[in-house]
Amino acid sequence: MVNNVVILGLVLNMIASFLIAYGRIFRSKKIIQKESRTDKERNLEEERQRLKETRIAQIGAAVMVAGFAIQVLGNIFFQ
Repeated sequence: MVNNVVILGLVLNMIASFLIAYGRIFRSKKIIQKESRTDKERNLEEERQRLKETRIAQIGAAVMVAGFAIQVLGNIFFQ
């Protein structure tokens, strides 16, 4: 029987995967159009969007590390 601690780690890894890929999966047509425009060779909307996507991906990476750590601990201590 698979223990609940390992399942928790797997769920965290699945959530982390979506967070890491968030910027590419959930980008709307409106956002893409805003990112395509430039104003004097600069696009503030693209900068904002990239900063947002980077922060979400960083959170996703931290959640993924936590998920793997929970799986390892579950396999070591609860098997």
